Amino acid sequence: MLVAGIMTGTSVDAIDIAVCDISIEGDRHAISLVSFSSAPFEEDLRRSILSAMAGESTMQELSDLPFELASAIAAAASHHRSRFGSEPEFYAVHGQTLWHHPPLSTWQSLSGPALSALLGAPVIHDFRSADVAVGGQGAPLVPIYDHAAYRAEHDVVALNIGGMANMTLLRAGASANEILAFDTGPGNVWIDGAARVTFGKGFDANGAIARSGRVIPPMLDEMRTIAYFSADPPKSTGRELFTMDELRRLVTKYSHPSAPLEDVVTTVTELTAWSVVDHVQRYAPTTHEVIVSGGGSQNSFLVERIEALSRSADAKWSVRVDPQWAEKEAMAFAYLGWLSWHGLPGNVPSVTGAQRPVVLGTIARA
Repeated sequence: MLVAGIMTGTSVDAIDIAVCDISIEGDRHAISLVSFSSAPFEEDLRRSILSAMAGESTMQELSDLPFELASAIAAAASHHRSRFGSEPEFYAVHGQTLWHHPPLSTWQSLSGPALSALLGAPVIHDFRSADVAVGGQGAPLVPIYDHAAYRAEHDVVALNIGGMANMTLLRAGASANEILAFDTGPGNVWIDGAARVTFGKGFDANGAIARSGRVIPPMLDEMRTIAYFSADPPKSTGRELFTMDELRRLVTKYSHPSAPLEDVVTTVTELTAWSVVDHVQRYAPTTHEVIVSGGGSQNSFLVERIEALSRSADAKWSVRVDPQWAEKEAMAFAYLGWLSWHGLPGNVPSVTGAQRPVVLGTIARA
């Protein structure tokens, strides 16, 4: 079955589309990538999304946004369809997270009916609400895909570094119900924010800014005291905790005329690397390897810092970048949609804290 997964993450950089062929092979679900494309957000829409995330939008703007997102996603999906000739049976679309406040609520903006009408095909959307409704965090949801895609004869950690960073521990021989997964903390969100605040850049390309600076120890020490880092899973986080206002406060407090601005970017990069290594060492010390995906996998300095800190901690695991680092999250939602289409649960209660497994998403039909 051909299924399209569409992801827009907390980095708010692009609309990622992965068309996958999903089938059952013995006791496994086989997920093969057929085609992939990534369409950058138009700047006006990106600003609208960031404004909504920051709580700066009017009611009219919040009401308009789901339809604007549907229009942008439909345009990207139509271009993908004409470019590759892929004709999926349905689209599984994450929507744009504006607010995530478990266990009470989660908000992914998107008009599923509008998108379905524009594409002339069924759309599965609003994946997280069903898990929250039965007491879960609504996140992370990708671990069930990790289990299908990465399980091996040895312990493996699948690490995705997007706006936030999340890890999935896949123990050798473990079932999907035995997965341990959670957000480790910020991924790119404060790295991108620091690059924007200090240098007016949207992100730190390949970690070049961070590589040229030095860590500011008191700033790193203060950030490491954020309570989220010491909390035990199940847990998830987002821009609601790691806000731009808090980052600006830290930058103002710890940057001064005699210190290079690069040091700020270096320090928040070190925070992401430290939080990843700390969580892997605490919860998966016997893992064989850490497989890195997401946009953060292309920040070579960040990956080097993860490797260096793991060596300092006498870790026994190696680090490698997933060849499908860009496609993974869109592929994951294609798989989550496939599960929903077949009436199969997509959440993992041991991961999200939900009371029971549930079928995720709402189906909008053209």
